[in-house]
Amino acid sequence: MRLAIINGEFKDKISIFDRGLAYGDGFFETTAWRFIKRKKDCRVEFWNRHLKRIKQTCQFLNIKISNFSQLEKDKKKILTKAHNIGMVEGVLKIIITRGEGGRGYKYEKNMKPNIMFIVSNKAEYPSDFYSNGVKIKISKSPITINNSLAGFKHLNRLDSVLARSEWEDHDVFDSMFIDNYNNIIEGTMSNLFFIKENVLYTPSINICGIKGIMREVVIDKCCEFFNEIKICESSKDFFLEADSIFLTNSLIKILPVKQVESKKFVIDQRVLKIIKKFDDLKFLELR
Repeated sequence: MRLAIINGEFKDKISIFDRGLAYGDGFFETTAWRFIKRKKDCRVEFWNRHLKRIKQTCQFLNIKISNFSQLEKDKKKILTKAHNIGMVEGVLKIIITRGEGGRGYKYEKNMKPNIMFIVSNKAEYPSDFYSNGVKIKISKSPITINNSLAGFKHLNRLDSVLARSEWEDHDVFDSMFIDNYNNIIEGTMSNLFFIKENVLYTPSINICGIKGIMREVVIDKCCEFFNEIKICESSKDFFLEADSIFLTNSLIKILPVKQVESKKFVIDQRVLKIIKKFDDLKFLELR
């Protein structure tokens, strides 16, 4: 089941002249939502963090949203509709493009952006993924290097599209990108953490990749489990010497890794404890 709102109205079609379609001129957010009986309302996980990143990306791309309170109204409108037709939880995707324009890369000043909210069914993952871990591979496809775009969740996702086409094996959950310097960066749809000698590492996102919200949450809220959390360049070889590995994104939350290519890894008990934290509604910063 899917619902969509475009610029405050329930519809699911945009103009073929939209710059998001023509040039990937825009960005998106993906998160999870649920109906909270006690509050009698639908709430979005880590909403304030997503809203902050929306504002930061708009500023960077010079996409002018005159009233961010409209995003709150659209969120409430679509989630209320979703609950009224029987949904109690699901996925919320927000796509913001610069809007409609003519030919050429140069955009006009003060263009009206197109703001899209899409609700779909909850992403379901087998429970044994969380207890036994998943398999991942190393991507053969390169990741595009662009210092200025690094960290942002822009609409140009061909790197991930091409990398995801590399495998059909249902036992492989994701594929990890390596940059031009043989450093591990991220997956096609996830950020990456690994444990080595009581230190939690995650790759730097300085020249490519996305700074995911769940990556931010782990860095901010899971220090108690480790002597230190290091954000740094990490070579492929250093990564493969890890004691334990896990993936993050806003839908899977925390997913342990049991195997990279042919090499097997243990699942650290601290990773399972972090997974349990997401059972606490307060931890989810619902808004």
